[in-house]
Amino acid sequence: MLFFIKKRKEEERMKKIITTLVIVLISITLVACGNTEKEFNFEQGYITVGMEADYPPFNWMETSPTEYNYPLEGSTGSYVAGYDVEIAKEIAKQLGLELKIKAIPWGSLGSALKTGEIDLIIAGMSPTAERQKTISFTDVYYMSNHVVVVSKEGAYADINNLSQLKGAKGVGQIGTIYAELVDYVKTNHGSVSLPVRDTVPLISQDITSGNADFTVVEKPVALGMVEANNKLKIVLDTTENIFNVNDEDRELAIGHRKVDTELQQRINGILATITQETRNLWMEEAVSRAAN
Repeated sequence: MLFFIKKRKEEERMKKIITTLVIVLISITLVACGNTEKEFNFEQGYITVGMEADYPPFNWMETSPTEYNYPLEGSTGSYVAGYDVEIAKEIAKQLGLELKIKAIPWGSLGSALKTGEIDLIIAGMSPTAERQKTISFTDVYYMSNHVVVVSKEGAYADINNLSQLKGAKGVGQIGTIYAELVDYVKTNHGSVSLPVRDTVPLISQDITSGNADFTVVEKPVALGMVEANNKLKIVLDTTENIFNVNDEDRELAIGHRKVDTELQQRINGILATITQETRNLWMEEAVSRAAN
């Protein structure tokens, strides 16, 4: 009798072990199936880049072909130009691949990358710690400082420090550090934060119409804003880090899927060949073109 009791206990123990192993195997299978990221295939002959196409001077849309712009994939009669486009063209050229550029809303760039709709994000994006949880980034392709943009005829046209924005209405762009910096001014200097906007052109309209008093953007973006709209003015343009921004929030890098380590290495090698002089020239040209 004792033998049969022991045998039954042994059978129950083995059943528990087998059940546990089955659960572990199922979990591993589900995780593997849930990972939809596929490594970039260099043999496919092309690379697809995503950008807003509404963020001058980094990227913006045009309706006529020129010697500097590039056709937008899936959008007949639409072209994209800007600093990001020059970077994208150089990367595709050195990789020996055809370039495809898609216009993707800012908030959808990450998901478009992960699902494989695009292979790279070149869109004036900072490699923040939060973003690095889901995607990886290349080396820096542009470093910028942040400035304040106001109405040239407004009450804040001649300010020389952030404390003078007390009571001013600030507006930032959704999903960017700009919105965070507008909130920084609110918290530290008593301004008011308005609801965020989708694009920089909408922010410009808010300021010129009087709905908002200021915004905070990177200097190249600010230069593009004032070139396009002579009612705007840049203030607090200083090399000092007045917003206490981390370097990662001043740096711009190219987003890619975490599995694409070889693609990252190749792009980093390409970026290393682009001199600072060339980068400055591309930005100066982008600012000038964005205003025309």
